[in-house]
Amino acid sequence: MDWFVDLYDEFRMRTGFGRISEQETRKDVDFICNVLDLHEGAKVLDLFCGTGRHSLELGRRGFLATGIELNPDYLELGKQSSKGIANAPKFIQGDVRYVDFGEGYDAVIVMFQSFGYFSDRDDKSVLSKVFDTLKPKGRFLIEILNRDWILKNFVEIQENIIDGIRVIEKREFDVLTSRNNFVIQRHEKDGIVTKVGSWRMYSAHEMKNLLEGIGFRMVGGYSNLEKEPLTIDTRLMRMVFEK
Repeated sequence: MDWFVDLYDEFRMRTGFGRISEQETRKDVDFICNVLDLHEGAKVLDLFCGTGRHSLELGRRGFLATGIELNPDYLELGKQSSKGIANAPKFIQGDVRYVDFGEGYDAVIVMFQSFGYFSDRDDKSVLSKVFDTLKPKGRFLIEILNRDWILKNFVEIQENIIDGIRVIEKREFDVLTSRNNFVIQRHEKDGIVTKVGSWRMYSAHEMKNLLEGIGFRMVGGYSNLEKEPLTIDTRLMRMVFEK
């Protein structure tokens, strides 16, 4: 089993993006609409969409959203939440490496550090599929953790109490592969639940070079929703590219 399949269980959903408020999601989508210059009725692809919070809000605003997500339980929550939305998003269950995205999208988004799960070759292949699925002048927004910030603030062992459960995460950073290799242990009442993973981290210049090599043109890089520029102290990078 791929590590990311095991990682994203009900606990991670509930204590992670499941706690993000509707107001925060609306702010995200305000930013998305602005930097992607979305026009009325624009067709938007939301990769690694989770429970579809961005797709749902885009649908409420009249955009034609399609969300792709591997976890069927997350996707079912998205489908349930879409009931009553006149312009409900389309949800597709599957691995983005293998799912046919279709074509003719005005924009593609990857939000909330939902990238770096695969090998370098597969990551590049997914980004090439993004390029191919976009219309000419279509835009791509990727929101990912900054490798430079990770290294500057690296913590090898972190312990938290989350929903009354002791959670210990041990990390090792491989500088040759830029992968954050981790082991998470949740001390639950029925025993210890262990999650193991290896997350590929990208610096701003590396992502820029990778996407420009595919054929994209960089439009902008931002540290926050107020569109302040990227710096070495930016934790979550928001990078916009155009086909």
